[in-house]
Amino acid sequence: MNIVGFENLHLHTEFSCLDGFSSLQECSSRIKEINQKFLCVTDHGSMGAIPRQIQTCEENGIEPIFGCELYLSPLQPELKPGEKMTKFTQDLSPEERKKMGKSYHLLAIAYSEQGYANLVNLSSLGWTRGFYYKPRVNHDMLMKHKEGLIFTSCCYNSEIGQAFDSGGDEAGFQMIEKYISLFGKDHFYLEMMLLDFNKQKPYNQFILRAYDKYKLPLIITGDCHYCKKEDSKMQRLMLMIQTKRTIQEIQEKIDKEETADLFELQDTNLWIKSEEELNQKWQESYSDVIPLELFEEAKINTVKIAEKAKGVKLDRSIKLPFIDDADAKLWDYVQIGYKNKKLPSNNIIYSKRIKEEYDLICSKGFSSYFIIQKMMTDEARRISNSLLGYGDGSEAVGAGRGSGVGALTCYCLGITDVDPIEHDLLFSRFISPARGGKQMKLRFTLDPVVMTEELAKECPFDVPIEHI
Repeated sequence: MNIVGFENLHLHTEFSCLDGFSSLQECSSRIKEINQKFLCVTDHGSMGAIPRQIQTCEENGIEPIFGCELYLSPLQPELKPGEKMTKFTQDLSPEERKKMGKSYHLLAIAYSEQGYANLVNLSSLGWTRGFYYKPRVNHDMLMKHKEGLIFTSCCYNSEIGQAFDSGGDEAGFQMIEKYISLFGKDHFYLEMMLLDFNKQKPYNQFILRAYDKYKLPLIITGDCHYCKKEDSKMQRLMLMIQTKRTIQEIQEKIDKEETADLFELQDTNLWIKSEEELNQKWQESYSDVIPLELFEEAKINTVKIAEKAKGVKLDRSIKLPFIDDADAKLWDYVQIGYKNKKLPSNNIIYSKRIKEEYDLICSKGFSSYFIIQKMMTDEARRISNSLLGYGDGSEAVGAGRGSGVGALTCYCLGITDVDPIEHDLLFSRFISPARGGKQMKLRFTLDPVVMTEELAKECPFDVPIEHI
């Protein structure tokens, strides 16, 4: 059998909680081991794996592809901030509530920066505006955020798969036509899997009939949930914890053919496969279902999608509101706080420490961040004082915690209430030249109206001349 190229485009990591078993490092190493060029992560409803995905791909010399297996419910309302699903479910009958609770799977892969932004929006909307047992999106949300995304018919637990399961070809075709109207033929693929799940073969046969009818492109995936074949047992145990089912209960559902939400528990075939392993699986189990020509076409299409989706550039800068003249304003706040805390004006330890901290904070572009933290703690104190009618509001803030209490800057700004010099706490545990953000060129420019030589003389510690 020819090696034509194959990339795994449906892959779950530990970020698919109690479902995916492998870490990002294990996945990247496995992809490199089987000589594939791309790591496409499609966790359930979440994109939390992406920072580690990028890091491990860089370490292993492979390309990251950004995806997500979304939870979809056509009945899911888009909740307003603070709105609860009980508003929509409290008057439903048990049957209607069961129908409302049903979620379907939909695979989405970003092939542009706009697509990545839309995928992030869809994932976020699921958690913030569509959470009902799972983070869900609806068809309207998909329509608003479909640009730059490739969608697939996904697994048997998709809307298409469940339509076919309950209504046969006619219902399945109607659902496919709905998806074509949503996404168009250029960005919607029919997905086949070579699984041991007992309904997978009939579903693949339906997918091939849909291919003949609609001429949509095919792909083949492994629905990977762990790296190596021997990891199957551990992943199945995780799923039992997630579904709160015992082996006996699972077998009873299999015997009754109630397996729509259990196909992963029946399958020991969900490891990250090389093309050779996929070919072997086709030869052993699916050569009578999927013609060789279409099998190879589906493999080639996974490579085409990966090539199209590679190179998506993410804006990895710090996502904080930008405050004009933040460096200068931070310096002013530090001076005021230094005086208010009555710190020693002629102590070289204090003056050296505050200047070193300040220079490092500015060099890493964190000035706005520190000012924002000051604004938040100041406002918390103000509200606390207003509500209680007494005290200085410190009850709402506390003395501080974590490595931030090692910053004399935080103490001067009122973010913390611990003198790090007195307690021998290290600023380097909080920020250092080697950690705490990407080193950036110092962009400090000071308005002479804000800081003049005369004002500098009044400062309780020496001001470096380059800051004047």
